[in-house]
Amino acid sequence: MTKPVDRKKSQNYLTKAEDLLEVARYALSQKKYDATVTNAVHSGINALDALTTHEKGLRASGEHSEILSLIKGILTQEEHVDIKKQLSSLLDLKNAAQYQPDFTSSEEAKNSIKWAERILAKVKNKLK
Repeated sequence: MTKPVDRKKSQNYLTKAEDLLEVARYALSQKKYDATVTNAVHSGINALDALTTHEKGLRASGEHSEILSLIKGILTQEEHVDIKKQLSSLLDLKNAAQYQPDFTSSEEAKNSIKWAERILAKVKNKLK
């Protein structure tokens, strides 16, 4: 499912992505690993919402993985494969951080930031 969004609002999603990534980094510095992962995941999602809003005036509104089909025509095949890998990794950690009883590790938290940074960098590059 998708929802229409005013293309002018794409910058708002990008700002949210940057803010969430900043909070994820702070959470990591405080050894709050589940909060790190949660914010990194939402940073990645908001970055991709910025891209699809800017390019198509749409955002995914169901499963988070649905955004992968929305970005297909916007990115090159190589970029799509790379972002799919980053987002899938983030979504796997999202489940563990938010819904499972065990805590995520510092390594998982660090990885989540790395993946969110990669997504955000690719989106920013596309929006130039």
